[in-house]
Amino acid sequence: MKRIITGITMGEPASISSEITLKIWKNYRKKLDPFIFFGDPDHLLNTCSKIKYKVPIKVIDEIKESFKIFNNYLPVYKIKLNQKIKFGSPSKKNVNNVLYSINKVVKLASKKKISCVVTNPVEKSIIKKKIKNFDGHTYYVSKLLGIKKPVMLLTSPKISVVPITQHLSLRDALKSINKNLIIYTTKITNKYLKIFFGKKNPKIAVAGLNPHAGDSGMFGDEEKKIIIPAIKKIKEKKINISGPYPADTIFSKKFLESFDVIICMYHDQATIPIKTIDLENGVNITLGLPIVRTSPDHGTALDIAGKGIASEKSLYTSIKMSQYIARKRKLWIQ
Repeated sequence: MKRIITGITMGEPASISSEITLKIWKNYRKKLDPFIFFGDPDHLLNTCSKIKYKVPIKVIDEIKESFKIFNNYLPVYKIKLNQKIKFGSPSKKNVNNVLYSINKVVKLASKKKISCVVTNPVEKSIIKKKIKNFDGHTYYVSKLLGIKKPVMLLTSPKISVVPITQHLSLRDALKSINKNLIIYTTKITNKYLKIFFGKKNPKIAVAGLNPHAGDSGMFGDEEKKIIIPAIKKIKEKKINISGPYPADTIFSKKFLESFDVIICMYHDQATIPIKTIDLENGVNITLGLPIVRTSPDHGTALDIAGKGIASEKSLYTSIKMSQYIARKRKLWIQ
């Protein structure tokens, strides 16, 4: 039987993660394959009480139980929190539980016990108090799987972008941009657009770094020295790529309809347009992993946590996307 199960991490307990997970089960479960929440069932029940929601919850011992109960209960793999939650105020005492949730789901996916992974948002500043070099899910999950250079694809029906540098200061990001990084990121992006989405010959654009893409060296020479030579090398590999295009025009509707993805030079050059154009439908997909991992394209939203007003749409799209890719890759649970 061809069946899919998604594992969803607890995310930051003091954030909107529990709320949006409950909303997904209540509002969208009939449109999705089963998913399991890896977190504290008591916290989910407290969230239900806080936001005046009624969602029946059932703790499971075996992953496959979710197939039988999903229509009637939200399956929960129990990971007890160390401290009671105050919405909007993350606690260092729960960091180990948050990380264990990620570790457990990734381990099950790597062993093919679940089909795909969706990570709820975490509060990096709190985790960094325990793990000083923590800079987000992408590299943390990749390190668990022994992958050194993951690629972040942010995608929605309206726009898809890939930043070649991720969670770095702008100063450090500029220092990190080099020809090899652009070539590697583009090759991985091209490969996974074919694997995940069936694109036979993906159309890839590259954004420039400087104003007007350098304007022939008038406003910086990174385009001439780094980006253009990288594009030439990529073209030699028969990859359908063009650019660099000025960043103030490449994200216009005309260009977005012409390309499958835009390679960006740094984090905010990629995230600002997707969050402006299509935030609620945005999904973060990690490319280059042996498992399928997605996440919503938003943060913890601590300011509205526990108020019942958080939108679950990006999480829904993330689950739907993870299950679409899992089916495409035939990651069935026997």
